[in-house]
Amino acid sequence: MARAKVVSDRLAKVKCKEWLEKFGFTDIKPARNQSCDLTAKKSRKTYFIEIKYSSKDEGNFFGTVMLTEMFQAISNRENYMFLVCRGQGENIDDWFFKLFNVKEFIKCCTLTTPIFLYHLDAKVSSKLTVPKFSKHTTLASESLIKQMWKDFQQWKSTSYMSKEEK
Repeated sequence: MARAKVVSDRLAKVKCKEWLEKFGFTDIKPARNQSCDLTAKKSRKTYFIEIKYSSKDEGNFFGTVMLTEMFQAISNRENYMFLVCRGQGENIDDWFFKLFNVKEFIKCCTLTTPIFLYHLDAKVSSKLTVPKFSKHTTLASESLIKQMWKDFQQWKSTSYMSKEEK
């Protein structure tokens, strides 16, 4: 029987911490109840960092961003960041990292379901670009995220159980 491929971001979190330290971040630790992966300090400012890890060796980046992450990002846009990375080994020089502020990262996101997807073209490994989206694509925006968050809060507080299920 073939084993299922398990993708863990544990090593990615370790390598992201190492990379952030190289760029002057301190007090880097796992986030607790923050809708992000890490918290870190730089220049006496606390940052919330969401890691987007790709286990692929090469090619474009593609993944999901939860509404809770996006809402926290726009609510804390001055100190929330997205760290996109790729790699598999212990040598940090074999890894790729790109740190985005909220405004930059939202440009890479579309709404396909209540989950946001981000897309980055990686034709040259050191330069990621925002791809051209189809005219039928719903692009992410702060107003869309705020409206979805408002709707999401209503969804969470409303019971959808039918009379038969109660």
